Amino acid sequence: MAQEKKISSKYIYFFGSFGGILFGYDIGVMTGALPFLKNDWSLTNASVIGWITSAVMFGAIFGGSVAGQLSDKFGRKKMILVSAVIFAIFSLLSMVSPNNGALYLIIIRILLGLAVGAASALVPAYMSEMAPANARGSLSGLNQTMITSGMLLSYIMDFLLKGLPEAWGWRVMLGCAAIPAVILFLGVLKLPESPRFLIKNGQPDEARQVLSYIRKDDSEIEAEIKGIEVASTKETKVAEKTSWATLFSGKYRYLVIAGVGVATFQQF
Repeated sequence: MAQEKKISSKYIYFFGSFGGILFGYDIGVMTGALPFLKNDWSLTNASVIGWITSAVMFGAIFGGSVAGQLSDKFGRKKMILVSAVIFAIFSLLSMVSPNNGALYLIIIRILLGLAVGAASALVPAYMSEMAPANARGSLSGLNQTMITSGMLLSYIMDFLLKGLPEAWGWRVMLGCAAIPAVILFLGVLKLPESPRFLIKNGQPDEARQVLSYIRKDDSEIEAEIKGIEVASTKETKVAEKTSWATLFSGKYRYLVIAGVGVATFQQF
């Protein structure tokens, strides 16, 4: 299958993991913005300060929980684009919060968290489905690198903007989160859809073309196509026989506890 490779694998992997920047930036930006915000609004109530700070993580719980189901229905690429749009809109709405509008800012940051949670769930899934088996570990590491890079970027922005007037400093810090969201949106527009999603939705030829961008030869592509088709058939059959109760059965209970526990304590 000799096809012109219109999208380089490096481009796919870079922008496929770029969502981690959004996650990292919004985790870190409040570190620098909060002192400005507290002084500007004369905030002294610890509960209000805590809600403003952690509202994004609260929203991320719901964003992460529904992202998988929505991406199975509409596609990984589309949902990453939607997440980028939501992130950009609510970052700008955070910037224009009314004076002493603590409740407004909390609600906006919860909604912003929907995009953060969705991106944190979708990016690893997309990367794992695009990467060859022998590169999934390193590409998962790329996603983590993007998250920490986003945090570093937020600290750099906080430092560069610390000289602004108090009433504007925290607003610009929060609003700048829209910049990487726009970059992500424009970059993902050129990305292909996940071959796994394409195959599950009856588009093997499109999946074959996507794999031609990131796999070395035809035999590797065909083997992966067959593997995905077999796995999808098995998943469909298993899904018909399982329920939420299955997760808490003796066979899977400890795996669920370990997986959820690691993620929970990491965020805590």
